[in-house]
Amino acid sequence: MRHRFDMKRAARAAVVAALTLAWAAAAAWAAEPTSVRVFDRVEVDSDQVLLGAIARIDGQDDERVRALQGLSVGRAPLPGKSRAFDEAAIRLRLKQGGFDPAEIDLQVPAEVEVRRGAVEFGREQLEEIVTAHIREQLRDRGLERVQVKEIRGAEAMVLPRGRIAWQVSAPRNASLTGSVPLAVILKVNDDFERRVNLTAVVEVRVRAVVSSRPLGRYKPIEEGDIELRELDLAGLPADFIGEPEAVIGKRTRRAVESHTVLRPDLVELPPVVKRGDRVKIVAESAGMRITAEGEAKQKGCVGERIPVVNLGSNKVIQARVVDGQTVRIEF
Repeated sequence: MRHRFDMKRAARAAVVAALTLAWAAAAAWAAEPTSVRVFDRVEVDSDQVLLGAIARIDGQDDERVRALQGLSVGRAPLPGKSRAFDEAAIRLRLKQGGFDPAEIDLQVPAEVEVRRGAVEFGREQLEEIVTAHIREQLRDRGLERVQVKEIRGAEAMVLPRGRIAWQVSAPRNASLTGSVPLAVILKVNDDFERRVNLTAVVEVRVRAVVSSRPLGRYKPIEEGDIELRELDLAGLPADFIGEPEAVIGKRTRRAVESHTVLRPDLVELPPVVKRGDRVKIVAESAGMRITAEGEAKQKGCVGERIPVVNLGSNKVIQARVVDGQTVRIEF
C-alpha cells in the first residue's frame, strides 16, 4: 500500500512540475516584446508607406505583427522621388495607431530614406495609345483611310510601378478629323491618376463626287460632268455625296462651278410633271378607288407633293406625284 501511495505522490509532483514549466514558458513568451527593425533605405510601390514595407517585424503574437505590418507611417513620395522618416515620426504613428512604443523593441536608423518606385512612360507609348483610339473610333464609323499626322503635347512622364490602364476621351460629338483635342487619363494600380491634354491632327481620306466642269442651272448630270476624288474629310461639307450613282440622271438646282463638291441641295430629280400638264387624280381608301381628271399647278418630281386642280370640282388639292401622268391623294 505504501508503494502505491508513493507512486501517486510522484505522479502529482510530475504534473505540478510540468504545469510550472508551461506557465513559466508562457510568461516568458508573453513577456518577449515584438521587435521592429527599420531599414535605412527602402523602395516602395504603393501610395502609402506601410511599416511592414520598411521594417522587419517579429513577434509571437501573429495578430499584433499583422497589425503593425499594415500600419501606415505616411504618404509615399511622388514616383522617382524620396522622402525621409526619423524615429520620432515612426513612434508618433505607432501611438496614433494604438500601439505603445514602450512595449515594442523598436530599432530605427538615424534617417530612413523611402523612395517611390517609378517607370518612364514614353512619348511614343502615349502617341500609340492616341493613334489606336482614333483609328478604332473612325473604323466604327466606316472610315479606314486614317492618318494621324501629328500629336501635340505628348511628352515622356514618370509613373509609379504597377499595372497601367488608360482612357482616351474627346469632346462630345467631335468629328475626330482635323485638329482634335483629346484627354488621356493614365491610372496605375487604381491609386494613382495622371491626366494629359493633347491635340491630334487627323486626316481622313474619303471619296467625294466633284463637278468636272461648270454646270448651268437645270443641267441634266451625265457621267462626264462629274469625277470621283479622294479628299480630306475635314474640308468637306457634312452632307457631301460620295457615290456617282447618287447624282447621274438628276439635274442641277442652280449653276455649279467647276470642282465643286456636290451636295443634295445642289441636285434634284428632273420633274416628270410640268405646270399645266393634265394628270389623273387617284384617291384610294378602304377598298374604294376614285379617279378624276386634274391639272398640275406647278412642276413636280416623283414623290413630291404639288397643288393640282380637280377639273370636275374646280378645287385645288395637294397630291403626290406618282409618275408623269398620275398623282395620288393621301388620307
